[in-house]
Amino acid sequence: MQGFDRPILQWLFVLLGVLLMAVAAGEAVGLRRAHAALAALRRDSLDARVARERLELRLAQEQSARESFALEAARQQGGAAPVAEPTLTLSPVTRRQPTPPEPTVGAPPPTQTVQLRLMLAGRRPDPSKRYLVTLRSWSGGEVRWSRGDLRATAVDGRAAVTARMAGDVLAPGAYEILLSDVTAADAPAEAGAYEVAVRAASDRSPGR
Repeated sequence: MQGFDRPILQWLFVLLGVLLMAVAAGEAVGLRRAHAALAALRRDSLDARVARERLELRLAQEQSARESFALEAARQQGGAAPVAEPTLTLSPVTRRQPTPPEPTVGAPPPTQTVQLRLMLAGRRPDPSKRYLVTLRSWSGGEVRWSRGDLRATAVDGRAAVTARMAGDVLAPGAYEILLSDVTAADAPAEAGAYEVAVRAASDRSPGR
C-alpha cells in the first residue's frame, strides 16, 4: 500500500495510537477511582448501620429501665388502690395504606405501663418460635421502641405476642409496628404488620 509510505499518514496513525492509549489510561484511572469511591461508600454504610444498631440497643436498654422503674413506682404507691394495667390489642393489617391511620387510642401517662398484644393469624401459639417487635414512627420510620426474644402465648383463644412498654413510648402520633420471626437469626421473616395512631391525652384507656 503506497499510502503508508507518506510521512503525514504515518504520523497520523501514530497520533491516533497515542490518543487511544491515553484514553484507555484515563478510563483505567477513572475506573480505579470509581471502585475506591464505591468501597468508601460501603464502609460508610457499614459504619452507619453499626452506629444505628448501637443506638437502637441503647434505646431498648433505656426503655427497659424506664419500664422497670414504672413498675417499681406502681408497687411503691403507698395506700393507693392498684390500677389495672391497660392493654393495647392490635390485629395485623392486610394492606398497608398510603395515609396514616386515624387516632383511635388515647396517650397513657408517661409512667403507666401498657401491655401490647399483637394477634397472630393462627390460634395455637408455637413455643419454638422467637419474635422481635419494633415500633416505628409511621411517617419517618424512626425506631422508638423494640423488644426481642419474645414468644407467642394464648390470648382469648388466639395466638398473640405480648410485650410491656412504658407509656411515654405511645406519645401522640401514628406508628407502624413490625413483628419479625427471628427463630432463624440469619433469615428473619416478617410475621405481621400493625398500625396504630395515638391522640392527645384524654380520659379514655389506651387499649381495649
